Amino acid sequence: MATRIAYAFILLVNSVLSWIMLTPWALRKLEHLTLDYMTFDCGDSENPQCYGYFAVQRINFALALFHFILAILLLGVRNTKDGRAALQNGYWGPKIIIWLVFVVLTFFIPEGFFMVWGKYFAFFGAMLFVLLGLILLVDLAHTWAELCLKKIENDPDSRVWRGLIIGSTVGMYVGAIAMTVVMYIFFAASRCTLNIAAITVNVILFLVISFVSIQPAIQEANPKAGLAQAAMVTIYCTYL
Repeated sequence: MATRIAYAFILLVNSVLSWIMLTPWALRKLEHLTLDYMTFDCGDSENPQCYGYFAVQRINFALALFHFILAILLLGVRNTKDGRAALQNGYWGPKIIIWLVFVVLTFFIPEGFFMVWGKYFAFFGAMLFVLLGLILLVDLAHTWAELCLKKIENDPDSRVWRGLIIGSTVGMYVGAIAMTVVMYIFFAASRCTLNIAAITVNVILFLVISFVSIQPAIQEANPKAGLAQAAMVTIYCTYL
């Protein structure tokens, strides 16, 4: 559990750094700190936002490189008894420092590299990352729902577990609906067809998976499947 929390913390910090680097203020500060050694010029003077996107590519490249090296070092490790397992579960101080060093070093790589990296490699890597995250999320949703249902079966009079599964399911649906409304207000008000299409497709898909999850055929195949799993996938996809 501690390992998962630590990696989640790294991902959170990485996301915050990426968001900050999308701001012109952060880019100007970075140029100033390097005594103007690094300048952000992506060849598109009419689109200053592209400067920030290059910075985000660098930060995420550093994170990808960090995990790639870690994966190579852990090849063949199957349990925590292996001596190399400590690389995964421990040494958090040195690992965070190494990751931050990678982040700094990526800003010395020419932007031409990231034009190729962002257009081809990062694009497909991002799709695989989202797909893997969705698979793990579905597994988590089933584990959560099965745990609640098992507790309810063992103690039918318990209101706690009933409240947890019903409350979490309703809460996730409410959260997804709220985010959808916010997206329509802020990103579809200008009648941008691409934004409207993306938001609407997501709404249609979460209505479909919610309807499918309560069908008799699904219930017969897996009696513990239902709206709880659909709600978790719905709020995750709406967040993305």
